[in-house]
Amino acid sequence: MDFNMERWYASVGQRFSMRKYGGNPPKEDLDSLRETAAMLSVRNLRIAIGVGEYVFSSQFLGVGKVHGTKCFAAFLSKNADPYSVGYLGEAFILECTALGLGTCWLGASFSRGGVGKAIKIESGERIVCITPIGQPGEPLTTRPRKSLQRLTGLSKEELTDLPEWQQRALECARRAPSAVNGQPWEFEVDQDSITIVNTGPNFGYGKVDCGIAMLHLELGAAHAGVAGKYQIDGDRAKFSPVAFGR
Repeated sequence: MDFNMERWYASVGQRFSMRKYGGNPPKEDLDSLRETAAMLSVRNLRIAIGVGEYVFSSQFLGVGKVHGTKCFAAFLSKNADPYSVGYLGEAFILECTALGLGTCWLGASFSRGGVGKAIKIESGERIVCITPIGQPGEPLTTRPRKSLQRLTGLSKEELTDLPEWQQRALECARRAPSAVNGQPWEFEVDQDSITIVNTGPNFGYGKVDCGIAMLHLELGAAHAGVAGKYQIDGDRAKFSPVAFGR
């Protein structure tokens, strides 16, 4: 997956939650995304792409329905670690963005029955989330995010004094999407590591959201030339560098 890191990092600033689309993706993009889905699928987590007539027939908490596309990807779990669902699902979504397509993480506002009619769901699998996939039908819209001072407890001066890789990693993680934009995480910054702490269930998607932030943090570090690995312990995911490139 390393060869896609910079490509996905460049897509972070272009990705936003889109509900209006201008049509299904072109066939060549869907073929490419099926290859990406296969690459990112693991033993207990599968990404399946489908086209369904009634997938986007409902809404949640008054949030508008998805319009303009019938294409979607479903993130299917057989007791997969929710961190992995967020991490690998966001990699798929950023690949969609890199292709110029729109997406939107959905834990509700879709018909699970409609998904089941459009794709084959294997025994033991459950639908965790889906994303519509389509040609953009609305302009880039930025969403508010909590400040790094609030998320880390550090002052502006302390943040500025951090090594470049930590600054890049934190800023990229801060911009990660989450259910209802709840950002259910905090960052603990040590001299040689950053720990993402899950601070709440966030409608049951808190750890999925933290998995999304984990990928973003790693992408930011990689952009600064730092590779690393995660150690997960309950509600904490600690990222530690293993190599420095520049």
